[in-house]
Amino acid sequence: MKCENNFCIYQSDGDCILKEISIDNLGTCADFIYPNIDEKVLNQAKLKLLKYYEKTDNN
Repeated sequence: MKCENNFCIYQSDGDCILKEISIDNLGTCADFIYPNIDEKVLNQAKLKLLKYYEKTDNN
């Protein structure tokens, strides 16, 4: 089974290494990690995405 969530603990090279998984309310794997991301890096990534979506929404 394919898995695109890099934070899933069962994901390896784009594939799920389990035959069965737990699914959350959103239909995604319920077993993943919450990495500690530096606040400055996180805010820069958010700003970059906001600018991208503002640009694409105006077209």
